[in-house]
Amino acid sequence: MNKLLLFMERTILPVTARVVENRYMQAIRNAFIGSALPMIIVGSIFLIFAIPPLPEGIQDGVLGAINAWLTDARPMLMVPFQLTFGLIAFWVCYGVAESLAKHYKIDGGRVGLMAMATLLVFCLPVGVRQEGHLIGLHAIRLDQFLDNLGAVGLFVSMLTGIGVAELNRFLLRRGLILKMPPAVPPNVSKSFEMMIPAFLAVGGAFLLEWWVTTTFSPHPLDPATALTLPQVVMAKLSFLVQASDTLPSAILQIWLMMLLWAVGIHGMNVVSSVAYPLWQTNLSENIQALGAGEPATHIVSEPFFHMYAHLGGSGATLPLVFFLLRSKVQQLKQVGRVALVPGLFNINEPVVFGVPIALNPILVLPLLLAPTVIVTVNFLAMHTGLVPVPTVQPPLTMPVFLGGFLADGSWRGAVLQGVDLVIAGLIYYPFFKLYEKKISHFADGE
Repeated sequence: MNKLLLFMERTILPVTARVVENRYMQAIRNAFIGSALPMIIVGSIFLIFAIPPLPEGIQDGVLGAINAWLTDARPMLMVPFQLTFGLIAFWVCYGVAESLAKHYKIDGGRVGLMAMATLLVFCLPVGVRQEGHLIGLHAIRLDQFLDNLGAVGLFVSMLTGIGVAELNRFLLRRGLILKMPPAVPPNVSKSFEMMIPAFLAVGGAFLLEWWVTTTFSPHPLDPATALTLPQVVMAKLSFLVQASDTLPSAILQIWLMMLLWAVGIHGMNVVSSVAYPLWQTNLSENIQALGAGEPATHIVSEPFFHMYAHLGGSGATLPLVFFLLRSKVQQLKQVGRVALVPGLFNINEPVVFGVPIALNPILVLPLLLAPTVIVTVNFLAMHTGLVPVPTVQPPLTMPVFLGGFLADGSWRGAVLQGVDLVIAGLIYYPFFKLYEKKISHFADGE
């Protein structure tokens, strides 16, 4: 195990360090956490109101009346969700552009707004004709437009944010901007500086969208069937979304996370910077299906990992915290006391670096094994229909049992979390006792 950890430190660590430090990956991660996550959580709360976890098939009594009213009112109740979580591409676009612009020491807010305007152009078909005449916004349905600002537009939104930020950097470094005299107030001067980049970004997007719509849409062009750049890109990348929603993919992702944690790197941050768009696409499609009265089918999403595989934090370390509290070694017991409250809210850095688990040949094994078994059990339970798939993304710090109940709107989600805790406890316990014995020997001076 020591040789394996040394090999990982020499080979995997440099690669992951480059991924983590890459400015584009950092911008995407910052966008999801800083810009999109608040809207995702708020939208998830509204989703619970629109589709509350009521017993299935209930028709009689007070609950039956409530269920009937909710079914009738659901299109209206879904509006707050659709304008928060449902516009995830819009928020991500702003966040990517803002974060990358700040990295370049450029006005992030203005670049973010410019990127959002550019994305809006990409989300509308251009060059569509009706009765032989080119048409504008009045013929485009709002729901079709908003769909492009949701999960369908995620990949385009990230590329748009990066592209607009890079365009601003290119033009500013070469002085290709409108410069105002020193007497002009700074805010006015900055506005004029953004005019040329904004014109090129929006104008370029308009021409590109025109080409995409006229090239890839079915002919004759019709507003109802005309395609946009987000739709074309998502169709080309659909195989990635499908491949991500499989058991081998889920196991590979959890292994990458845990291998990185084993050498002291925040594995969730690294993996999520690549996988988050795929997770959110799966989750968004689940929610759309639920809103349409159809069964949700996608399993691998953000809450699949955070609510079920990361009980107490990455590695499902909450049972280990309970073992530490009852340890005969005072050093380990003290770590357990410090780690208990954070662990209840899925924060486990005190355990990973306090015990430690990272770079620990004994405890790295259950760190890899427990989440792998849990992910396998959970995937099979959801695939067979024993437990509903996740349709809500609760906050990352949602405690065990409550998080499972909210994530899929069923008591079975909470029960599954209980099963996961038992699995993690059974796997961690023998390794914990082995490590405790080793530490006690050191304490006794042996």
